[in-house]
Amino acid sequence: MHNEALREKKGFIFDLDGCIYVGNRPVQGAREAIGMLREGGKKILFLTNNSTKTPKEYMEKLAGMGIEVCEHEVMTSSVATAMYLKRLGGGDCFALGEQGLVKALQGEGFRVLGTEEARRATYVVCGLDMHLTYEKLAAACHAIQNGARFIATNTDPRLPLEEGYIPGAGSIVEALATATGVRPTVIGKPSKRIMSIALRLLGLKSSEVAMVGDTLKIDMAAARRAGITGVLVLSGSTKVEDLEKSRIRPEVIIPSVAELQEIFAKK
Repeated sequence: MHNEALREKKGFIFDLDGCIYVGNRPVQGAREAIGMLREGGKKILFLTNNSTKTPKEYMEKLAGMGIEVCEHEVMTSSVATAMYLKRLGGGDCFALGEQGLVKALQGEGFRVLGTEEARRATYVVCGLDMHLTYEKLAAACHAIQNGARFIATNTDPRLPLEEGYIPGAGSIVEALATATGVRPTVIGKPSKRIMSIALRLLGLKSSEVAMVGDTLKIDMAAARRAGITGVLVLSGSTKVEDLEKSRIRPEVIIPSVAELQEIFAKK
């Protein structure tokens, strides 16, 4: 894709970890690149599969890095899941997850049940739960066996940290899927479900938007499925050698988001 075509995009969806920051370290030039896009009148949405934090917490983290954003410009897989379930209809939820997931579900009017009430849940919603217990897994299994619909915020197997990685939501999802024999409805990237919600929030068509992220199987796959231009940054988990092994070919490959400044400067 030519730089001119990228400059014509009206909206940009950014992944967070590995793209805007790595752990708690901001990517050099990210603040300036976001500022430049705003000055150019571009719509911005930050989109993360991490279900543990609320949009407000991400807003505060970004503000601490000098990147000012509004709360409605941040979408987590928890928020997208709650919005998706709201459109399906009411019901009670049993959630495996942190406060980011619980608050998102409650914010859309859902009652979040405890383990003792899980059997009568309409939905079992699974995200990353850092306080996971066997009791919670057993309660979720009973609920699914009793007819609850199995929903996954995302299926990322690992959560990257600066010193390595830990089990992600996908690891918990697979435990439930193995135990119950039921595959979940997945909301987060690379599912088209979260991308459709993102486009709706931006008020733009897929052809008018670019997705900027650091993963091939998650960010770039999500962009491809949604018909959105994929911009891969090499500041996170994907390295040049990974591109040779993958069938996924992003339209644009840049070292980091800082490169966007140069692209938009060349008019």
